[in-house]
Amino acid sequence: MLFIILAALVLQASTSSDASRLALGIAQPVAEIDLGKLKGDLVRLAWSADGSEFYIQTAERDGRGAVKSAKHYVLTATSKNPKSVDQEPAWASKYWTWKSGQASPAATSFKILVDGPREEIVRATSAPTGGALAKGGTSNPLEGTTLSDVASAVDQSQKKIIYTLRLNGEALGDWVNEPVTPGTNFSWAPAPMTMLVYAKREGGPLMLLDAARHKQLLAGAKSAVLPAWSSDGTRIAWLERKDKKKFDLMIAEISAK
Repeated sequence: MLFIILAALVLQASTSSDASRLALGIAQPVAEIDLGKLKGDLVRLAWSADGSEFYIQTAERDGRGAVKSAKHYVLTATSKNPKSVDQEPAWASKYWTWKSGQASPAATSFKILVDGPREEIVRATSAPTGGALAKGGTSNPLEGTTLSDVASAVDQSQKKIIYTLRLNGEALGDWVNEPVTPGTNFSWAPAPMTMLVYAKREGGPLMLLDAARHKQLLAGAKSAVLPAWSSDGTRIAWLERKDKKKFDLMIAEISAK
């Protein structure tokens, strides 16, 4: 009996630090989330320590991407319908703190780095090319190009300010001309697991990454947003995009292969 217990502990310790040895079980839908009814953009998904409740936060933003107002909803696996509440529950705030932190709850050295800001200039139209160069002349490339042509090209230029979050050299996501919002596309695993699950910001498959640089694409999610690891480390939840406004709240067990 003691040998079996020790073997189980060794297996748990090894899989808790090796993303390549984990897999998702069959995903189960919990509820449909309709932004046509909730309003705003999805910004948070959290669940209680016992796994019985989920918290969803939506937000309306200004032209710069900053949150103007937030709305709060709670649902259970049995109720299925999000219920509006006045504020974020204390358990959801506590969950979000470790789930979206800069460093792993299991290892402070395993942390996300911020790359940026960096600038890029994007032109919606080509620079003016109607002058002498286009006509075969060589003395002045802009000869024959009017000031209005130049002004129009400048007006079509847009400066992009980009921040990128990186973990072990892997890009977790880009934030362009908007505030960085940690946790919206990733979730740390709880201690003692030294790994993180993430997806593309616009939605995509779930990817695991651990401190030893092992990566694993998790089958079972196609267009996941807001991944969230359970507090006991046994399940992962996410919102699976169905269309522009509708998502399915999904849950799947995660275990050793």
